[in-house]
Amino acid sequence: MENEKEIQPVENKDIQQKECNKSFFWILILILLLGNILLAWFYYTEHETVKTVYVKLENTTDEKAAIKGELDDLLVQYDGLKTDNETLNAEIEEKKQRILEIEAELKKTKRASYYQIAQYKKELGTLRDILKTYIHQVDSLNTLNQALTKENVQVKHKYKKVLSEKESLTKQNADLSQTVSIARVFKALNVSVTGLNRKGKPNMKARKVKKMQICFTLEENKVITPGPRMVYLRIARPDGTIIISSEENLFSFEGDKIAYTSKREIEYNQEDTNVCIYWTNTEHERLPKGEYYADIFIDGKNIATKTFKLK
Repeated sequence: MENEKEIQPVENKDIQQKECNKSFFWILILILLLGNILLAWFYYTEHETVKTVYVKLENTTDEKAAIKGELDDLLVQYDGLKTDNETLNAEIEEKKQRILEIEAELKKTKRASYYQIAQYKKELGTLRDILKTYIHQVDSLNTLNQALTKENVQVKHKYKKVLSEKESLTKQNADLSQTVSIARVFKALNVSVTGLNRKGKPNMKARKVKKMQICFTLEENKVITPGPRMVYLRIARPDGTIIISSEENLFSFEGDKIAYTSKREIEYNQEDTNVCIYWTNTEHERLPKGEYYADIFIDGKNIATKTFKLK
């Protein structure tokens, strides 16, 4: 009986050991299973993060390409703006240089951020709005130039007609007596044209001329009534267009209103009178090279024409 009692505790201890081992086994399996699940979740999360970064980089690359295309189109439109206004040309050239700078920045930036892309788009919009204002200005200037060109062509034809009539009258009156030849018309002698540079020194180079000085002598004429007279100067470029400072610079000639370059009031006392008239290039316009015409008018008459060249 005592031996049976000793055997039973030993058997119970073995059974408990087996149960413990079995529980440990299942716990180990559970730990391994949870570990595999965590590894799978970390792998999936990392993969999605890499995928998201790749998509973002791909999107910014597409944005860069789109901005580059829009900048190229904008540059072509700026190149198409044509005007004789030097100030406007300088502004247009400045904007073209900025477009080229942005394109260079885009080329250097391999991976642009969304903030950089947004800034480029913002400046692109600004350049596009400025282009619209330039187009409007150029259209307005071209319309004005066309109107002035038309007016200059008409006046030029009238000039030719007047000069032809003047030559005919001169020939017809060549044999008239001295008394008849004394008319109530001013005569300008020794007409000279001098270009002046920024410092007021003589210079006949087109790019240096900032002012023109036209001097002459009004011949003594006892028939003409003394008193104040307005002298008008009209300078024509090589292409025939008249240099004017304002659209309101008009005077009467042969029944029409025509533009003048400059004017000056003088006092005439029936004796030789020295006169100088100046035109200042206040618009900082670069004058073209070639042959110019300077016409002088008094009392609605063209009393002298002088040609000169700017080199």
